[in-house]
Amino acid sequence: MPVSTRTKSLMRLAAGVLILGLLIISAKNLTIPSCGDIQLHLERWGLWAPVVFVLAYVIATIAFIPGLVITLVGGLAFGPWLGTLLVLIGANIGALLAFLASRFFARETIEGLLSKQAWFAKFKAAMTSDGLNYVLFIRLVPIFPFNGLNYACGLVPLRVRDYVIGSLIGMLPGTFAYVYLGAAGCKLIDAALGGALHLGDLPPEVRNKLLIAILLLAVLSLLPLVIKKLRAKG
Repeated sequence: MPVSTRTKSLMRLAAGVLILGLLIISAKNLTIPSCGDIQLHLERWGLWAPVVFVLAYVIATIAFIPGLVITLVGGLAFGPWLGTLLVLIGANIGALLAFLASRFFARETIEGLLSKQAWFAKFKAAMTSDGLNYVLFIRLVPIFPFNGLNYACGLVPLRVRDYVIGSLIGMLPGTFAYVYLGAAGCKLIDAALGGALHLGDLPPEVRNKLLIAILLLAVLSLLPLVIKKLRAKG
């Protein structure tokens, strides 16, 4: 039985919150460095830290490794703004390499693998002549799996420019929401290590970041429904 878009969005929201919760629990029960210590260590790496992170994200994207955990780590390690930039760079480079690989280097092999997936036939049937808007829609609304979609887009008549622009813009809202969650999680972990076990014990700055993160995820979970209604009216 196919899973609805709303259910997928709620599952992603739940997964992000669950991972954040596990990080906080680990912070209290394991001997781990604080986020501040991790960030200071990364600063000693200089430019190598963001370079290694981007390369890891590129490899994960190409290798079909889910990027949610890496995205949260990006926010935890680099903060919401630099983290969002680095995740966008890594995800888009990886997505472009997968697209080019399926179009020019391993088309028959990749098409043979994807044809076994139930969603692939639906993807091809939903393809429209307006490539840019189509890519923008499928990036904003998680109808198809992200990593598989990167390869699938290379198998249909879609211009590289439309794919790149649509992917970059379409990935931005979700990327920022989950990176911000990771950054808020960093503050929560440090507060937990400092003995703040309840919401009321948290400093106002940490509470505000947590509430903003929850609000962003709530908006993200509703975004697919809003977009689908707007498309239906159009």
